[in-house]
Amino acid sequence: MIAYFVMAILIILFGAFLYWAYLPDYKRNPRGFWRTILGMPIGMLLGAIGFTNLNERIKKWARSERNNNK
Repeated sequence: MIAYFVMAILIILFGAFLYWAYLPDYKRNPRGFWRTILGMPIGMLLGAIGFTNLNERIKKWARSERNNNK
């Protein structure tokens, strides 16, 4: 029972941290925010296991670095 209570408190604290830490960034650019939140950890994981080329491609996607010469 105590473990559930502690886990609930930790989840609430983590949610509050995300809300206050990332809310200004989200308001500034919501699309870029979600790309960063999803892309950077995946890129770091791929870089750690040896897929550096794929890591760089995901970083460019997360930062929205692309050629606009259409």
